[in-house]
Amino acid sequence: MKINKALEILNLEKLPASKDDIETAYKLRAKKLHPDVGGSEEAFQELSEAYDIALKALKVVFKAVEKDPKEEALKRKRDAMREEMLKRRAVEDHRRNVQATKGIYAILGVLGMILLIILIKPRFNAFMVERNPIEQMGTVTYSDRTDKFMVTWNWDGTDYEKTFKGRFVDAKWLVADAGMPVILGNQYIVRFNANRPNFAVLKDEFISPETAEVFFNIVRHPLSNHLGISVEDPAVVCLYWSLLDRFGVDGLAHVLFSTTPFRKNWYHNEGTFQGLIESEDYKKMYRSCLVRP
Repeated sequence: MKINKALEILNLEKLPASKDDIETAYKLRAKKLHPDVGGSEEAFQELSEAYDIALKALKVVFKAVEKDPKEEALKRKRDAMREEMLKRRAVEDHRRNVQATKGIYAILGVLGMILLIILIKPRFNAFMVERNPIEQMGTVTYSDRTDKFMVTWNWDGTDYEKTFKGRFVDAKWLVADAGMPVILGNQYIVRFNANRPNFAVLKDEFISPETAEVFFNIVRHPLSNHLGISVEDPAVVCLYWSLLDRFGVDGLAHVLFSTTPFRKNWYHNEGTFQGLIESEDYKKMYRSCLVRP
């Protein structure tokens, strides 16, 4: 007989938690199934068998949940080892986190120092220049055709050189602060400390006549296109020198990069050129240069 059948005979839904509950169920059923009270011998024997099976099943359950002292001791030992391992791991994780945090702080500190130097260096350079300033014409002697160029000048019988940073515009021009292209041989004013000439700033808005001639050969074509006349027309020469005299190198840059999209040339762009040609000074120059003798 299976346990499910035995529980059904005992009129139990599930195996009770104690022997007393099984005996109580047995006695209740015996009052109905005992031959002396009208029951059958066969039914009473099934009840007795069901009672024995229920008791055996209860013993099996008790044995399964009964705790073995050795097993319990081993379990406690495993739990202690696991707890100790977790503690060591927590300590190691904390140590690694501290080291990682220190590393991050160190990296941030270095980056902060680099950023501080980048921000302070130009100001410090300008400050040192103004302590004992002097100006001299310098010549562009090197250009990497990306964003750097070198200017050399002579002071008190000694040659000095300094690398300056520009920006690459229109995919072909390296330009300085005033906006015109930097070409080997260009001559600009260098302002430097007379006692320590390595502290120097470039004033590329001030150029030599030779550099002005170089710029003319570059700007005359966009100027002639703007005027709608030949590059050989005297009006181009007139307007070029008038622009340089009135608006400086920056004005020439507006003309040269008049059609360069703003995203490629963040300063000398179509907007500034438009403002230039709409100014009254430009309109007067434009009219005077186009007047025929």
